[in-house]
Amino acid sequence: MSNIYKCPNIGNCDKADSGELITIPNGVELICPNQDCKSKLIPTSGFSPGGKINQPVIIAGILLLVVVVVGWFFFHKTSPSPTPSTPSTSASSFTGTPLLRFHGSNTIGSALLPALAEAFLQQEGYSNARKVQGKSEDEWFIDGEKNGIQARIEINAHGTKTAFEGLKAGSCDIGMASRAVKDDEWKALQPVLGDLRSNASEHVLALDGIAIIVHPSNSIKSLSLSQLADIFSGTITDWSEVGGQRGAINIFARDEKSGTWDFFNEAVLKKSGKTLSAKASRMEESKKLTASVADDANAIGFIGMNYIGSNKALALSDTGVEARKPTLLTVKTEDYILSRRLYLYTAEKANHPVVSRFIEFALGDAGQKIVSSNYLVSLDPTPPSIPVDADPHDARNKSKRWRDLTNGATEIETRFRFRKGSDALDTRANRDIGRIVGILSQPKYKDKKMLLIGFADSTGTSSFNIELSQKRAEIITREFAPEGIQFSNVIGLGAEAFVAPNNSPESMEKNRRVEVWMK
Repeated sequence: MSNIYKCPNIGNCDKADSGELITIPNGVELICPNQDCKSKLIPTSGFSPGGKINQPVIIAGILLLVVVVVGWFFFHKTSPSPTPSTPSTSASSFTGTPLLRFHGSNTIGSALLPALAEAFLQQEGYSNARKVQGKSEDEWFIDGEKNGIQARIEINAHGTKTAFEGLKAGSCDIGMASRAVKDDEWKALQPVLGDLRSNASEHVLALDGIAIIVHPSNSIKSLSLSQLADIFSGTITDWSEVGGQRGAINIFARDEKSGTWDFFNEAVLKKSGKTLSAKASRMEESKKLTASVADDANAIGFIGMNYIGSNKALALSDTGVEARKPTLLTVKTEDYILSRRLYLYTAEKANHPVVSRFIEFALGDAGQKIVSSNYLVSLDPTPPSIPVDADPHDARNKSKRWRDLTNGATEIETRFRFRKGSDALDTRANRDIGRIVGILSQPKYKDKKMLLIGFADSTGTSSFNIELSQKRAEIITREFAPEGIQFSNVIGLGAEAFVAPNNSPESMEKNRRVEVWMK
């Protein structure tokens, strides 16, 4: 029996160059017959002379073919079929007009707004709502599909300043802000968008506390606002100067476009007549600042509550106000020194109805549950089901009249405040009227007696402040009267039971309030 071989000596042998098949009988040495080559031959594909099939080779081929076919069938039988309604939209492939465009705060836009946008699309009847990364870490797209038509919500979270820039330029429909609109922004936008401080334009979305964070190993537990200003301005440079272990303090701060920075700068640095240290590391993204503090035993930074992470949040004190940490209660009542509101801003007259529908969704029950699940403080004023022990650090305890009035009562977790220089309720208070009416309509609160306590700052005389605080409380009774809600006691305590020192416009505004209690 013979077998077929080839010569591998290409370039040096004519038989190799021509691909000539060489038949060699069994038992004969496998050497190329070319006298000038004599290379060892190699076997070819499994054919013998005369076209007969080499049985072992073909059997192996058949077995291989069977394995391939069976494997293909099994894979396609068991693999899930692609869902026809799942579009392959990417950040670059969408060509339509966005359903909504958001610009502004990173605190709102990095996690909370995408979650709200996904849920909103689902409520609007869109399927497969999902988050798509944009060109940068602070840009997102929320995509969905309805009746074969793709929809997109665009989110650019480059800082609060960009919210008002985007609204002015018409490049966004809703601005996200982690501070209230400034006077110059309000004036510049009024001819374009109307009154951004009106109930139709300014929408309090959530509450937050600016947490002062340090590395978990730091022994410091609390700081005063003046110490904080000295640290961030570079006046205090070593932890041993505030009772900690020796080590140079490394400062981390948000960038200039950040509303978190604006709030901190106004509430801490400017209040003390100081500016941020030139040695501070500035960061656009909240997550990076948090991670930087967690990696540095000598670091300190300021950040929204939802970005504390593994770091330690310090308690803060001020003149006449004991140190308190940012908690659910102290932020919801805005008693924590660095508590703040997070806003959505729209034109006074929205361009299309989807803007109003989103606002109602975000501020409603479903939206506020999403706020809570994203580690921010919702606006739900429902009192705790289990009585909360009195906080010994609550500055209001210094007022005996306040203690007597609230003894045995439960606080509804909100504060009614007023627009600057006006007896009209501010935008949060207007919404809270409806929220409290909803709570009191529940059967379990049917027989509760309601109490209103009004307060003033310390700028006037004692008698003037008591009269002013009484007037504020009576304004609230008139707001509730059409809803059929009566109050058993309405009283003004003037400047007593202050929650913030009366040494700045911001803290004085916190003291101008009305509290709601039930017994």
